[in-house]
Order: sequence, then C-alpha cells, then structure tokens
Amino acid sequence: MFLYRSLLKQAWQITWRHKYLWFFGLFAALVVGNSAWEYQALGQNLNQGVVNGSYYQLSNFLALSQLFGNFGSGLSAIWHQGFWAFLGVSSILLFTLFILIFFIWLAVVSQAGLISDVKKIIRSKKKNLDLRLHSTLTTGHSHFWSVLSLDLTVKILTGAIFFIISLPLLFMVINQTAWLTVLYIILFVIFVPLSVGVSLMINYAINYRVLDNQSFVKSLEKGWKMFKENWLISLEVGLILFFISFIAGLTIIMIMALFLIPLLMVSILFGLGWLTVLLIGVIFILLITLGAVLTTFQITTWTALFLRLKNHSVVAKLERLFGRS
Repeated sequence: MFLYRSLLKQAWQITWRHKYLWFFGLFAALVVGNSAWEYQALGQNLNQGVVNGSYYQLSNFLALSQLFGNFGSGLSAIWHQGFWAFLGVSSILLFTLFILIFFIWLAVVSQAGLISDVKKIIRSKKKNLDLRLHSTLTTGHSHFWSVLSLDLTVKILTGAIFFIISLPLLFMVINQTAWLTVLYIILFVIFVPLSVGVSLMINYAINYRVLDNQSFVKSLEKGWKMFKENWLISLEVGLILFFISFIAGLTIIMIMALFLIPLLMVSILFGLGWLTVLLIGVIFILLITLGAVLTTFQITTWTALFLRLKNHSVVAKLERLFGRS
C-alpha cells in the first residue's frame, strides 16, 4: 500500500544524506521556486481574497508591460546623447544579459541534473554513491533546451490563464456590473485548478524527458497521461508539499523575529557595525539554505513519486478513505 509517510521519508533521507544536492536545489529554485508557482499564486489569492489577489496578478502584467515601454524610451534617449554614451550603456546591458543567461542556464541544468541524480540514488544499492558535480552538470546540460522549453511552457500557460481570469477586472474598472463579477468568479473556479493541473502535468513531462530521454512532444503526451491517471494523488502530494513549505518558512520567520531581528535592531541602534553585518549574513544564509533544502526536497519527492507511479499502481488517500466507506 502506498503511504505518503514512506515517500516523504525517502525524499527527506535523500535530501539530508546527500547535501551536495543542495547546490543544485539552490539554483533550481530560480525556475522551480520554493513551491510550485501556481500554488503560490493560489495561496496568495486565498490569503488576500479572491479579487485582491487577482488585482495583484493583473498589476504584475501591467507593470511588466510598462517596464518594457520605459526601457525602450530610455534607450532612445541615450542614443540621442551620443554614440559613446550609448556604447557604454549597451556594454553594461550586454554584461547584465550575459549574467542573466548564465543563471538561467545554471538553474535549468541544476533542475535536470538534480532529477537525474535522485533517480540514481533511489535505484542504487550503494549507500555512498559517488556522484560528481561535473557529471551532474553534464547530464543536466544535455537536457537544457527541452527542460527550458517545458519550464517556459508552464510559465506561459499559467501566466495566460491568470491574465484571462483578470480580464473581467479590467472591464469592472470601467463599468461595475453584477454579471462581470459572476463571470470573474466562474473563470476563477475553472482556470485556477487548470493552472495547477498544467503545472503538475509539466512536472511529469520534465521527468519523462530527463529520466527516459523522451522527445519534447512525447514528454508532454506521457506527462498528460500520467497526470490524468493520477490527478488526485498528484494534488494531494502537491498540497502536502505546499503546507510543508509554508510551515518551514513560517518557522524560519518566527526564529528570525524572536532572536535575529531584535539583535539586528539593537546592533543598528548602538552602531555595532560588525554585529550588524554578521546578523545580516546569518539571515541571508538561513534564507538561501532554506530555499535550497526545500527545492531539493520537493524535486526529490516528485521524482520519487514519478518512479513509483510509473512502475506501480498507486491509490490516492481520499480514494482509500471513500473506498472503505
């Protein structure tokens, strides 16, 4: 019988025993996040209220479009100031673009390499498996373009979904009518679960691509099939991981609020520069370590679940509960 305890225990043991995976988890968090982006968006909507949460999503879209507009206007203004000014700014922008591309590459490669290493650890009978940083990066690089395409697919699809949900809000600014409110609620109820489903489907597709070397299209097809056949257990695992991330984040915040933040305020008040720098460093290390560990744990959990679903018939907890009654 499939139990979540065994799955989560296995994922945590791998995460804790193989701490080198935290390096990949740290950078994979740039594309994966501490929890699925769609669960963060859903949690934000539930926390801020349905309408306020969607206004927040809509404002992000509008701010992004305004940013691109201001960027174009700024480049045009610099061009009119002279060639050398334009060349200097362009050099800085190109260097920034290079750094951005490098981190995107490292994030995607870390994601794929982490999935590959987790499978090797699970399938290996050796307790001390010799896995090297170079081999993991090489494996991840071989799947870079396909995994990046899948990551972009989920971001574009879920972004489009939340934009569609927010469309009635645009019209409500002009004319507040009851039918727009009803339409908004209907779209929210339909499309938010859809965005979560898309995220989980792409999650399985990435595993098919990295672990079975399937093509982009075949990975999507098999990912959809696996999600369709195991949608309930996927949602249950996703929600469990969401609450684990929430509790872990809340715990760190409470620790910082009770011990570190008061000390930081005292050090600033009395002008203790060395203590201020030390405390800021400790807070920074705690946050990035939490992000690395949580991302490693989540990717490990999804990979372990993928391997179990692929090789065994698994029944969700709710199915077992209702089956008994």
